[in-house]
Amino acid sequence: MKAKKLVALLIGATLVGALVAGPASIASGKGKAAVVGTDAVGDWGTNGPNGDASLNAIGDAQGMDLVSASIEPADAKTLNFVLTMNSLPPSGGIPEVARYTWDFNVDGEFRELDGKFTNYSRGTCDPTAGSCPPPRDPGMQPFFLRGNCGITETPAISLTTCEELAAIQGVFDSAAKTITIPVPLAALGAKKGSKIEPGTNIFGGSVSASPSAFITNNSMPMDTLVVTKTYVVR
Repeated sequence: MKAKKLVALLIGATLVGALVAGPASIASGKGKAAVVGTDAVGDWGTNGPNGDASLNAIGDAQGMDLVSASIEPADAKTLNFVLTMNSLPPSGGIPEVARYTWDFNVDGEFRELDGKFTNYSRGTCDPTAGSCPPPRDPGMQPFFLRGNCGITETPAISLTTCEELAAIQGVFDSAAKTITIPVPLAALGAKKGSKIEPGTNIFGGSVSASPSAFITNNSMPMDTLVVTKTYVVR
């Protein structure tokens, strides 16, 4: 889809919604958040050869201008993966369109968090994650932890296929401008001393905030964030 057409769709959907990096260093801290990556404000839509900084206002209004990524212990068995945005509407922007992905490695094993405020287009039935059939209700604010991934190349797009390891309900806090994803250590395959290291996102960086229906093309306007620090589970 051409960027101009996508922008037009985002503007239209906004109106409808209104009506209805170098070597990794170590980041750890028992009981407090550790910022593992930051990103400049105002750069949504500047990716790719046709990047356009004037598009940022549209992406920012939909909660897709990334500011930082953090990891913190929620309790002894759970880690919070936290994305901070420059702005975040109560509806999560355009609920079914704004997509967030975070790629990382747990003791060398690839993991990905992928979610939205609502995700009926993909969460109900996703053959690329082996979660369908049968169809299901993904619920609100679903994030899917995935692993054992591979990439299928086609002339038009690189399609990532993974095994779904867990379905998790995220928390969108518009006042704090944060999206929190509480992930059980057991689902991550992590334990005390495990290292959560930066991963590589196919769209660029380690974290992405992009418009999506079922899939996302890296030619679409989006924002990416590079995670530069390794988090050690305490």
